Amino acid sequence: MTAVILGLVAANGPAGAQQRGIPDRVMLQPDDLGGAAPGPVEDGLVWPLLPQPCADTPVPQPVVSRTEAADLGTRFRIYENVARYRGDGAHAYITELKAQLARCGVGGDDEGFDPIAEDHLGPDTVLFLGTYDEGDRYVGYVAAAVGHYVVVVMMSDSYLGTADLTTLNGLASAAMSRAAA
Repeated sequence: MTAVILGLVAANGPAGAQQRGIPDRVMLQPDDLGGAAPGPVEDGLVWPLLPQPCADTPVPQPVVSRTEAADLGTRFRIYENVARYRGDGAHAYITELKAQLARCGVGGDDEGFDPIAEDHLGPDTVLFLGTYDEGDRYVGYVAAAVGHYVVVVMMSDSYLGTADLTTLNGLASAAMSRAAA
């Protein structure tokens, strides 16, 4: 796989530091998640929550980030990473992510990242897949720059190994609204 697997679980330290770093109000809430309460990301998550498709090309790094996960019904697992950048770093990250997806994307028949759509939810947004099992299974991603934040929402499906991209886009829109508020 061409991606660097980041061990990005809570880069901003203990829970108290998370509260000062990325406020609760910026993260998806139970109302957004069909009543599910977000919690910690499980150990061993292999998909990066701040993707870097080209392993040899760095992406802008955030000042602080926070990750959470929740089950959406019995089938889907939702992961959210919100990262705060200085200056125009959030937009620079999304610009570099789009460029890396175009350069290092796998095109659907391999393992790695497969770009689907750019700017589909507004400027500085991108929809893409993380493909595995020889391209037969995937997780869905939406990444967006919102002010000084980059919001990444990822969806996995424990049954079929796919993601519902319509639901994912809806959750990403909710996450973007929270980050903009």
